Amino acid sequence: MRHAILGAGGVGLALGAALTRGGHDVTLVMRESTRARYSGVIDVHSRLRGDHSVKARAVDRLDEPVDVLWVTVKAPALEAALARIAPSSAPGAVVPLLNGLDHPRLLRARFGTRQVVGAIRVEAERTGPGRVTWNSLFAEVGLAEDADPGGTAVTSLAQALAESGIGCVHEPDAASVLWRKLVLLLPLALATTAADGPLGVVRRQAGLLTLLHGAAREACAVAAADAVAVDDRNLVHTLDKLPGRTDTSLHRDVAAGVRPTELAALTEPVLRRAREHHVPVPAIAELARRAAERERQAETPAPHGSTYSNGETS
Repeated sequence: MRHAILGAGGVGLALGAALTRGGHDVTLVMRESTRARYSGVIDVHSRLRGDHSVKARAVDRLDEPVDVLWVTVKAPALEAALARIAPSSAPGAVVPLLNGLDHPRLLRARFGTRQVVGAIRVEAERTGPGRVTWNSLFAEVGLAEDADPGGTAVTSLAQALAESGIGCVHEPDAASVLWRKLVLLLPLALATTAADGPLGVVRRQAGLLTLLHGAAREACAVAAADAVAVDDRNLVHTLDKLPGRTDTSLHRDVAAGVRPTELAALTEPVLRRAREHHVPVPAIAELARRAAERERQAETPAPHGSTYSNGETS
């Protein structure tokens, strides 16, 4: 299969390297400034797969047909990034791996039923153009057909991921894909940002740990109101078992002065749905307030060209 990956952050590079090693044709779609510094090789440092390098072509505009377009930019950059995809590329399937709940609507307007909503669970940090550190000992993608639940696109994508050593879960619907990641990511992202440190720092502050657990339970309650059932006890147990070094790209971006961050894309849809469903979310609201305060206190925003220079974890 011919794959194009829109976005060369940690997730995009890790996915591109895996697909290339799995025997697939991969093209990275990058900003001009990043492409100018890219050597044509993805260098991967990984405890899961060992250190390795693969060749992958890069372009700053995709104007050729592909079987799959993976969208791995962050939510604030989505609209600008889509300008790099020419209508002539006509991807057979479009798979966004963004965080949040609102992006499928924008992609559906552009690509219609070709969209397959996805979410990736991996800890991958971009350390330079074409360089990625794959920190986690796992990699899994959740997928669901957006408009046509026939499952044929998901089946083909699952096979391509399996050939590349990445697990795949076929979820019943798009909402399940998005919520099952967000209920874990949102509390983590807000708490690590509020603490200005990884999960171990959060755990050393009793008040923050209580808010982390509360936010996880509240996220599950909002998901349930959105017809997606997630066991909040299992979620809290998972959070308690994660390594203390666990960090998030939101925290790193805020600390590095990268703007805009994903803070609004992560929090606003959840808070909006909580209001619509009359679900109280005091812990999420308090963590969001603290994270926003950290963002205001952070150093001067980095230049546009340095976005993602301090890594990306999803």
